[in-house]
Amino acid sequence: MPIAVIMAGGEGLRLRPFTRTIPKPLLPIGRKPVAQLIIERLAQCGIHDIIMALGYQSELIRAFFQDGAQFGVRIRYFVDPTKLGTAGALAFLDELTDEPFLVTNGDIIADLDYLQFLNDHKSSGAMMSVAVREATVPIPYGVVEITNQQITKITEKPVHTYRFNAGVYALSPESRELIPRGSTFHMTDLINAAIQAGYAVRAVPLEGFWYDLARVDDFEKALHEIEKRFPHLL
Repeated sequence: MPIAVIMAGGEGLRLRPFTRTIPKPLLPIGRKPVAQLIIERLAQCGIHDIIMALGYQSELIRAFFQDGAQFGVRIRYFVDPTKLGTAGALAFLDELTDEPFLVTNGDIIADLDYLQFLNDHKSSGAMMSVAVREATVPIPYGVVEITNQQITKITEKPVHTYRFNAGVYALSPESRELIPRGSTFHMTDLINAAIQAGYAVRAVPLEGFWYDLARVDDFEKALHEIEKRFPHLL
């Protein structure tokens, strides 16, 4: 049975003062908490075995989701008392020793077929698969290239395109061996460690709807777009 790990232990500092009393995974998008939307989407895709890695105000999150039965899933919990980072908790999850598994940040809402993403990783032979998004940044100036104090080229108002980590991963169980047990370790650290060790790390373009709920206005924007284009997520 495929397993998904939801990393939901952060304090949500950029969402203060709301997160002083409500942990970020319980902040609502419309009438549903963020983590509920993630869990329901995982279930829609056929992933019903979920581990939530918690930290800040973990007791409130556990009280809300309980064993997951009311959402059609099975939920287990790992509580991180020491801020192990976005990957550090994986070293303690011995349920992840047999098959590749999914990891998602607890503040990412996406119209992604999580099971297909995981199955594609299994068939790829890679150590890790990382969902990536593409973004463009317009530069409102004439950008110059300089060699030995001489301008060799000027480009008026160029648009730079880059790809960034979208916060969803598929990992082979061997990747856990790269994570130091009991130390703060982030997913970016794990990606770099896998690359340095010579393992394959795939980039998988994530198309369609995606939101990183980092700030208060992100919640309103996400709700508006979900209601308009992706109502099945609600």
